[in-house]
Amino acid sequence: MAYIIYTIGYIITILINIITSPLTVLLNVLVIMVAIRRPRLQSYPNILLACLAATDVLTGLISQPSFILFGTFQLLGMSKSEIIVEVSLRTLSLCSLLHLMLITCDRLIAIKFTLRYPRLVTTRSTKVAVITFWIVSVSSGVSRPINNQLIIAISDLSVAFIGISSILFIVFSYVILYREILRHQKRIKMEQMPQEELDRFAKEHKALKTTVFVVGALLLCFVPWTFVLALIAFGLVPPLPVFKPWFRTFLMLNSFLNPLIYCWRQEEMRKFAFRFKRQVHVPPTS
Repeated sequence: MAYIIYTIGYIITILINIITSPLTVLLNVLVIMVAIRRPRLQSYPNILLACLAATDVLTGLISQPSFILFGTFQLLGMSKSEIIVEVSLRTLSLCSLLHLMLITCDRLIAIKFTLRYPRLVTTRSTKVAVITFWIVSVSSGVSRPINNQLIIAISDLSVAFIGISSILFIVFSYVILYREILRHQKRIKMEQMPQEELDRFAKEHKALKTTVFVVGALLLCFVPWTFVLALIAFGLVPPLPVFKPWFRTFLMLNSFLNPLIYCWRQEEMRKFAFRFKRQVHVPPTS
C-alpha cells in the first residue's frame, strides 16, 4: 500500500513539474527583463524581486528538470543518484528564503526608518547582502552530499536553523510593519500632511502589500519542509520517503507562484510580461 501511494505521489508530482517548469523559467525571465528595461521599476524593492526571480529561474532550469528525471528513473525501477536534486533544491530554496528576508528587511527600513533608508539601503549594501546569501546557500547545498553523518546532521540543523530564523524574522517584521501602517493611517486622518508624503506612503504601502502576498506564498510552500527538516535533524521523526516528492514539489512551486504575484500586483509589469494593452474603444463620430 505504501509503495502504491509512493508511486502515485511521484506520478502526480512529476506531471505538476512538467507543466510548471517551463512556465517558471519564462515568467521569471520576464520579471527580470522588466526590472532591467523599465527605469520606473528600477527601485531597490524591484531589484531585490529581480534577484529573487533569478533564483526562481534556476529552480525551473535545474531543480525541476532534475526532479522529473530522477522521479522517472524511480518509477522505471532504475536506481539513480538524486544528488543534483538535493544540492540544487537545498541551495535555491534557502537562497529564495534569504532573499525574501532581505526584501522584508528593505520594507521594514523603508517604513519604520524612513529617514535612514537612503543611507542604509544602497547599491553596495544590496550587492554585499545578495552575494553573502548566495555563499551561505551554496555552502549548505554542497555540504549535503558529503558521506559523513556528522556533517549531514550539522548541515541539516544549520539549514533548519536559518530557515526557521528567517521565517520568524519575516513574521515579526510584518507584525511591526502592520502596526506602523496603522499608525501612519491614523496620522493621515488627524493631520494635514503634504501630498508628497501621502504619495510616498501610498507607494510604500503598495510595495508592502506585494511583499505580503509573496511571503504568504513562501510560508505555504516552505513551512512544512522547514519544520519536518528540523524534526528529522533532531531525530524526533524518521525520514518519510512517501512525502518527499510532495515536499520538494511544494518548494519548487514557490518559484512559479512568485512571478504571478508580481504581475498581478504591478500593472506596468503585467502589461510588459503578458504584452497586455488596454483597448480604448472610441465610438464612431456621426
